[in-house]
Amino acid sequence: MDLPLPLRLLRYSLRIAYVIFNNIITIPSYITWTLLLFPVKCLAPNIFWTLEPVFFKGLLAFITFWVSSGGYRIMESGDQLDKILNAKAILLVNHQSTSDVPVVMASFQPKGLVVGHMMWIMDYVFKFTNFGWISYFHGDFFIQQGKVGREEQLTLLGKHLSSIFKKSLQKWIILFPEGGFLRKRRKRSQDFAKKHDYPVLQHVTLPRLGAIQVVINTLCENNHPSVVEKQQSKEDPSSKLTRIDWIVDMTIGYPQAEPLDLHGICIGYWAPRDISVHYRVYPINQVPTHNTELFTHWLYDRYHEKDKFLEQFYTNNVNLEDSDKEQRQQPRMKRQSVDLDLISLLFFHLFYATSGYVFWCYLYSPVFSIVSSCLAFLF
Repeated sequence: MDLPLPLRLLRYSLRIAYVIFNNIITIPSYITWTLLLFPVKCLAPNIFWTLEPVFFKGLLAFITFWVSSGGYRIMESGDQLDKILNAKAILLVNHQSTSDVPVVMASFQPKGLVVGHMMWIMDYVFKFTNFGWISYFHGDFFIQQGKVGREEQLTLLGKHLSSIFKKSLQKWIILFPEGGFLRKRRKRSQDFAKKHDYPVLQHVTLPRLGAIQVVINTLCENNHPSVVEKQQSKEDPSSKLTRIDWIVDMTIGYPQAEPLDLHGICIGYWAPRDISVHYRVYPINQVPTHNTELFTHWLYDRYHEKDKFLEQFYTNNVNLEDSDKEQRQQPRMKRQSVDLDLISLLFFHLFYATSGYVFWCYLYSPVFSIVSSCLAFLF
């Protein structure tokens, strides 16, 4: 039952106040922690990259609570992920709106520390948002879209992977291969498909190969079966440090093909609903990453299948897992809800509230006082 307008406005106001409070407390605290631990990052990077994912997971716990408290329940299905969470993997996600990011975060929040070990590859515009400040310190990469400067951006991505991903303890790389929202990319994708005799997709677009090819070339250079076997025979321990082991295909489906948006999730504008996510897991040595043409066809086939799953989901209300008939090695999970970890949420509320208070009393406030005194003396 819909609440009366005054109560809805009160609910929206309280949620907005909570979100603002989260941002004021957590973002400065996270940045301060990373700055204070910078010497540790230089002298003992393994210790830093053990602590930082915990801080990052804590930030995402608040976003997960925004999703859950709004009545937006994540229903997951497909291949089980438990046994690969500590391996290195590429996560491919279809992109419909700004709500896809918090849905991914909420889906992985209860799954140990994997959400803290994720490197996001996101649009450059996010660099100038509050979440962008966090992502910068976390080691995410911001990529500029468009033909102009594309090669330069891909070169920068390769360097970033080599300098950050390989040297940190991050494990998963999050990619939206379609390169933009569905509503913005669909027409051009369909025109491209007709011109080159590819499947014409309606609910996803043909993925772009630029960013994912750089990830493959940079991190999967040792994944060809013959190379892996040769390295294993030599017992080369370093070969396991940066090698991608899995590709995880994640399909997000919104009821009635109506994607939410981040602002609506924050204020609770959208009516409560279930959001479906479906995982398909592929061992990297069974994916033709060593051949660009074969890999392109493999990736296009996956998105063609995603389109079929979503077509059945939207038009006939068939759950995503019921459309997925492909036989894979990973055992499958039953369709289940992703539950909120209340103990973890309470812990991170306490941790960041305490951090914010301590930093204000012993760091921010003294610094502001010194700056104010200096300005008063000068002017």
